[in-house]
Amino acid sequence: MKLVALIFGILALALAANAGEIADTWSSVRAQGMGGAYVSVVNDADALFYNPAGLASQTRFSWTVLDPHAGANGIADIQKLQRLAGSNSADTTAALQQLIGKRVWIEAGAKSAIVIPGFAIAGFVNSQSGIYVSNPANTTLTLNYFFDYGLAAGGGFELVPGFWKFGLSARRMNRTGTSLPIGAATLASMDMNALQAELKRRGTGYGADIGSTFTLPGPSSPSLSIVYRNAGVTTFTHEEGAGAPPPIDPEIVIGGSMKFAGGFADITPAIDFRYANRSDIDVGKKIHLGVELSMPLIDIRAGLNQGYYTAGVGLNLGLMRIDAATYGVELGAYPGQFEDRRYVAQVKFELGFEGSRLGLSGGSNGSGDGSGADVPHKRLKQRR
Repeated sequence: MKLVALIFGILALALAANAGEIADTWSSVRAQGMGGAYVSVVNDADALFYNPAGLASQTRFSWTVLDPHAGANGIADIQKLQRLAGSNSADTTAALQQLIGKRVWIEAGAKSAIVIPGFAIAGFVNSQSGIYVSNPANTTLTLNYFFDYGLAAGGGFELVPGFWKFGLSARRMNRTGTSLPIGAATLASMDMNALQAELKRRGTGYGADIGSTFTLPGPSSPSLSIVYRNAGVTTFTHEEGAGAPPPIDPEIVIGGSMKFAGGFADITPAIDFRYANRSDIDVGKKIHLGVELSMPLIDIRAGLNQGYYTAGVGLNLGLMRIDAATYGVELGAYPGQFEDRRYVAQVKFELGFEGSRLGLSGGSNGSGDGSGADVPHKRLKQRR
């Protein structure tokens, strides 16, 4: 009973601080619907976090006033944990055994960004919270608790017009939290004060991304992107808690995409191979596949993320854009072990400007545009 109360105390702490497991500093719901295959597709403010070379495709001014997003993996496991909390189990190992495979995950975030041709700046906040119990032979409770906020800026330009786009982005970020695996014996003797000191690790760090995109001329515009994310290693200072938050390791992403433009709809298939520089990650978890069907007012997306299906939809409603997606994440060492099915949604409020004209745009991507800024305002002309 003491164990379960401790677990719920941890969860309450995480949810109150809006924090948790985090794979990326920022994630796009559009990208999640496309299986995470995005570095060769992105060309709006999200390029600051995916591939800054995408900013070279921007030909207009835009202001993302706010784009809040939220996600969860359902309430079934939360209800199971609640039922367990009412039990009288006094044995730590037995209680943890009942929790094996259970997962509670919550995400929330938002940003405001200004984009001009070739440049973007954004203020962002992003958080995730997660609890997961694994390993029946040696039961381990993994707590993921992160809360980030900061500023990002970057630019992109064409080194070879029509062929080679290059970009750089940098960010200053304040992070609170850590990823903490705890064994049954340690958990039984640990109190809330010790856990709070671990989860309240806080510090400031600086990161940078470098990206290149190569596009061949032709009706399908095949593109290849290479991105070096978190160039070097992003480390954090120690400002509070038991120590500094863990560093963010560098990542090399290789991605490609094509675009098939039609009279009424565009089709954009894409692929990303993430963590190309790391041999400790299974190949199946590195592969991301996706496709987007873009029409004047709606986008339909599908893909594979770490071996699990993804699906998404986007609606362009003028000044407001709504995106929703579901995707699977592998919690084990390789695809097919432990899927965590997640559901996310995002609402974007954006103003677009071209010269002296105000565009009522819910975002520079999708909705009949496929790659977005490469064919600016195509969807707006269709709606007039």
